[in-house]
Amino acid sequence: MAKSREESQNRFQWFFLVIVVPTIFALTITLIVISMMGINVLDKGEEFANKIPGVSSLVTTQSEENEQRTTDHYESAIADYQAEIEKLEGDNSSKDATIDELNQTITKLEANLESASEAAETSNEETETDNISEMAESFQEMDEEAAAPILENMEGSLAVSLLSEMQSDARGAVLGEMSPEAAAQLTSLMTEEQ
Repeated sequence: MAKSREESQNRFQWFFLVIVVPTIFALTITLIVISMMGINVLDKGEEFANKIPGVSSLVTTQSEENEQRTTDHYESAIADYQAEIEKLEGDNSSKDATIDELNQTITKLEANLESASEAAETSNEETETDNISEMAESFQEMDEEAAAPILENMEGSLAVSLLSEMQSDARGAVLGEMSPEAAAQLTSLMTEEQ
């Protein structure tokens, strides 16, 4: 048994020293010579390995690695752009909400301004009417000779408003003291207004 074991070891040593070592040496020399001739042995080996059906899934070529890196880069860029798009859409939504709030505020302020303007116009009309009434009373209390030249020199619409507010007898006395042309003009304006 010891002899058969020794024989099998001798056969293994003989096989290793006679066949394996010279084969590896010959392959190494061949690869060196081919590389010195300018042929890239590794690239050729990858191409050949990719043509073999079972081995092609285990071996990746440089171009496949470059394609994978490029694909990974583009997928990362797409993910970044998607995140930025989502952020911008969120910003857009919040700005749309702000715009809606501001539009509602503008509508409310316009309504308030309109009601305030209407109130001011009503107040101004009432104040103007009160002022005209007070001035008409003042002209009634004045002497007709003093009131007539003042009314003649006033703007026509104001003079008509004052005369309309005066009592008819005081109005007649003031018109009687005016020049006939001025009295005729004011009387025609008063009839047009009524």
